[in-house]
Parts: sequence; structure tokens; C-alpha cells
Amino acid sequence: MFFDHLLGMSFRSLGEKYEVDPSTAYRRCLKELENLPHCADITRRYCDRFCGLLLVDGKYIAVKGYSRKIPVLYGIDYLTHDIPTYIFSVAENYQTCKAFFSSLRLLNYPLQGIVSDDNSNIYQAGSFIYPKSVSQICQNHYKQSLRLSLGVGRDPAYVPFMKEIEFLFQKKRFLSEFKSLAGKIYFKYSHDSVCVSVMTDIQKRLPQLLAYTSLPGLPTTNNLIESYNSHLEGRLKTIKGFESFDHADSWLNAYFIKRRLKKFTDCSGKFYSLNGTCSIQNTLKSDTDMKPLLNLIR
Repeated sequence: MFFDHLLGMSFRSLGEKYEVDPSTAYRRCLKELENLPHCADITRRYCDRFCGLLLVDGKYIAVKGYSRKIPVLYGIDYLTHDIPTYIFSVAENYQTCKAFFSSLRLLNYPLQGIVSDDNSNIYQAGSFIYPKSVSQICQNHYKQSLRLSLGVGRDPAYVPFMKEIEFLFQKKRFLSEFKSLAGKIYFKYSHDSVCVSVMTDIQKRLPQLLAYTSLPGLPTTNNLIESYNSHLEGRLKTIKGFESFDHADSWLNAYFIKRRLKKFTDCSGKFYSLNGTCSIQNTLKSDTDMKPLLNLIR
């Protein structure tokens, strides 16, 4: 019953499958959820081999008693794909982001670089707790916000300009090359105040848009964590919300632990070697036995 609930089965469906009323299914599952250690405690006890490049994002979840969905903020260590911790709160504000990075600091997470969407709360809080870290705005999110503001989906007027912006961000470029190309685009469209405004914004945000130039290996997009978000969304779709804040928090904790213990099967490219391993296996302290962890959630 517990495993079915983690797979996204609602209490009504659980009751029908196991021939109990939904409230009984809720109590039994909640008891199992509460018996699990916290994701952060597992990291503290077993893990210390993180790469320090962290993809950070929030996912909004429906919880009974809250008029709007509330966020869970979590991070994925880029090279290992492991999830050191998460924080569930009522708002994705600066205080929540600061608490998240503070928890990472307490876990001795070696943060060097953050990749997130264009949320100033995330990279400001990260820089406050980890002053030596750099913050990279996801270039895909940034380009998408430009498309929306330019209205290229409904008006072709700025399609040529947007294509040049797409080319500018097509790949990782050295700072000098990026500035040279950006300068050419600026002068080409200097007669248009909207285009000038966009190029001025790019210039202002260069430290976040090109953070990878100061930290080799830092990705420019949040694609990895977006795929995790899609998987989480699939699990949440059938649950259709949680009975309480504590229930949601406990379920999320179990979900992230299970993700850390699930073997990869479809990694490609430079992550092909991760196939056959689970993410926590790649961050375990030396000579750590996996058996106690595997017995948590199979």
C-alpha cells in the first residue's frame, strides 16, 4: 500500500485495491512515511562525494487548507544526479531559499555553482550563504521569457531578432566572443527601442548569464531538474493534492529518498556511465555499506 501511494495512487484507489476505507489507507501510509529518516539526515550520515554544481528549482503542490499551491525547493548535484536535501514551505521567497542553502551548508555540501531559473531569491540567497559560489541563470528559461515578452508566437515582427538571440545563446562561448556577437546584434537593431532594451538587459545580466565562463563544467540550463520535475508531476497528478502539510512533506521526503535509490537506465552522452547505478551510490562516503539504505525503500 505504501509503495503504491509513492507511485501516485490516491487513498480512495488504495482503499478499493486493499479493501479498506480511505481513512485507514491514509493512517497506514502516513505511519510508514513518518518512520523514514529525513533526506538530509541520510546525506549527513552517508554522503560526501558531491561535485558542488547544483541545479535548483521549485515545484508547486496542492495541499488541503492552502488556497494556492505551495512549493518544494530542491537541488540536484549535476555530475552525480543525487539530491542532497529539499525544503517544503509555504512560499518560494528569500527566507525559504536562504533556509534551503543554510541546510546545505550544515550538510557540508561543497557548493561552487548554482543553476536556476530567473528567480533572484535563489541566487541571492545562495550567494549570501556561499559567498564564493557563482550563479547561472538557465538560458532556456531566459530565452523563453524573451519570446513571451516579444510576442514572437503571435506577431512575426521580432522573429528575426529573436533568431539572432537564439544563435547568441546557441552554445557556450568565451566572454570576448559573446560580447562581440552581442555588440553586432545591438548595432544592427539600434533603431528599435525594444531590441535595445533586450540587449541592455543581457549586458546587465552577463555575470549570471555567463557564469559558466568562471566555473568550468557548470551547465547553462536546468534541463536535468526539469526532467525530474516532469516525473514528480506525473506522480502528483493522480494524488490530486495532500491531506495536510505534514502528509505532503513526509511523502516528498519518501519520494526523494526513493529517487536517490532508483537505478538509472536511460542516461546518455557524458552521463552514460551512471546507468546501472543509483544517484546516492555515486556520493557515498568511502567504505559505506549500501544495504541499510536499500532496505529503506525498495
